[in-house]
Amino acid sequence: MLLAVVLLAVGGGVLYVGAEAAVRGGSGLARALGVSAFVVGALLFGVDLEGLGTAVVASARGDTAIAAGEIFGTVLFLFSAAFGAALLAARAPVPSPNRLMVLAPGVHLMAGAFAVADRYVARLEGILLLVFYGAYVGLVLRDGRSNRDDEPARAGPSAGPAILLTVGGLVAVAGGAALLVAGGARLVRETGLTAGFVGAAVLGILVSLDEVLLEVLPIRRGSPELATGNLFGTLAAFTTGVLGLAALVRPLEIDAAGSVAFLGVAALYAVVATVFVARGRAGRVLGVFVLAAYAAWLVWAATV
Repeated sequence: MLLAVVLLAVGGGVLYVGAEAAVRGGSGLARALGVSAFVVGALLFGVDLEGLGTAVVASARGDTAIAAGEIFGTVLFLFSAAFGAALLAARAPVPSPNRLMVLAPGVHLMAGAFAVADRYVARLEGILLLVFYGAYVGLVLRDGRSNRDDEPARAGPSAGPAILLTVGGLVAVAGGAALLVAGGARLVRETGLTAGFVGAAVLGILVSLDEVLLEVLPIRRGSPELATGNLFGTLAAFTTGVLGLAALVRPLEIDAAGSVAFLGVAALYAVVATVFVARGRAGRVLGVFVLAAYAAWLVWAATV
């Protein structure tokens, strides 16, 4: 048990350092291109490097139930704990993105639902899911071009250092993810917990803790588009792109706890999207609700 905890702690630390370096390098490139805040949130932060790296490494190791649980657990944690904390910390209700950007990830959630319905995601399904995510990327870029920020573009860093920082960060992400998955697999063997629950409730939280800051800080600093872009972009990325990439590495077998995590993602997205579309904003009441829903899911998933 002690070795599992050490692997999780060290792996999480290495993974965060690498991810932060990669995100900083990617942010520099994005600023140089002058893209909008929502585009940066949806495409740069939405593809959470910790979650992506952990899912791919878990799949490559053959721990496919852990990979699937971690994919769904990452989104679940973001829509509940991270977004809930951001809503409670917000100085004012968070305005909704345009309706297309709120509703489009629902199509990708449905595509993911079809893929996981039989608790098995084959390589061909993985390819189709990646195509779906490519369509989302194109949609976000097109919307970003038609809704550019009014602020003048600022000079960004040169491409060379940003690329080196990004590549170096990704290497560290791979190393940290390998340690994290090894710790998670050992925890499954030594505790008797199901692989899907460990992936969703343990690894899903560990790889997503930085998402709390990526939600809270932009909202507190008056850049809610970055936070909502991250929120909906992560949903689209993980239910299609990351799920498809992990299945392409090795077909995924999903256990009962992983399926419960996916149902939790679908339910929370439905609630959050409905509030944004119906009211045009989200406030503290929704924050309390999603936090309570996450606590209820943890209790439910632990008994599956």
